[in-house]
Amino acid sequence: MAQWTEAIRTFFEGFGALPSAQRILASMDPVAWLLVTLLGGAVVVGLFFSLTTRRTFLSPDEIEATPQMLLARLKQDPTRLAPIAIISRLGADATLELLEYGDQLRTHEWRYKWSSVREELLALLSQQNAFGPTYALARYYRSADKQEPDTLRIRRTVLIHKLGQPRYLEPDASGNPAELRIRAHPAEVQGELGFEGECTWLLADEPAPPAHGPLIEMEMIDFRTLQDAEVRIHIRRSPTVGGGFRLTLQKRHSMWVVVDEQIEWVS
Repeated sequence: MAQWTEAIRTFFEGFGALPSAQRILASMDPVAWLLVTLLGGAVVVGLFFSLTTRRTFLSPDEIEATPQMLLARLKQDPTRLAPIAIISRLGADATLELLEYGDQLRTHEWRYKWSSVREELLALLSQQNAFGPTYALARYYRSADKQEPDTLRIRRTVLIHKLGQPRYLEPDASGNPAELRIRAHPAEVQGELGFEGECTWLLADEPAPPAHGPLIEMEMIDFRTLQDAEVRIHIRRSPTVGGGFRLTLQKRHSMWVVVDEQIEWVS
């Protein structure tokens, strides 16, 4: 025990042998002072950049990550992000706002950029069977009202899917307006589809008058089951330019969405 006590006493007495601060300062030459000054400056600069870098680089990231700021930038250029990144970062509701905004612009430059982005956004949303994306699509297609007959909701969905929310087709070179013709079952409920132009409902075998401008023809709805349907639509912008499409729809959460589109012919 006495040995341990002596060892501890000797250890603490050793601190007394250390040089004092005054002796250290008195022994420092200009080179030592320069090194101490540089070391202190490096510590201050390091602390300064550590704090200011966090503020400088985190703030833009936080702003860019907000759906509101990203949505505003996408409204200027929808090709800024890939469609899958748009949906993952915006969510269904903000993507719906972008779809509704994009369909209202009719400038050639915007439509050139928007067409492929819109098509892929709709396809990606239709692949998700969750209620949020389905409800966003139903609102975009204006088919969220479950009290409406399914046939009206399906036809409106097809029309918006192909023409956008304005449901508008440009007149031909002579200024003749577009016409929508619908082949319907006798028992089918006729209603307003929101097409910007003349809309004519015809029975399956009823003869149609000659067209004088761009023509959109929607065939009868083919219900494969109560939850699946197919509709053919033909869009002729002129006698020599047009295409035929077959759209497949599914009823999810009591709402109809387009889940597939096939091109049958083009001219």
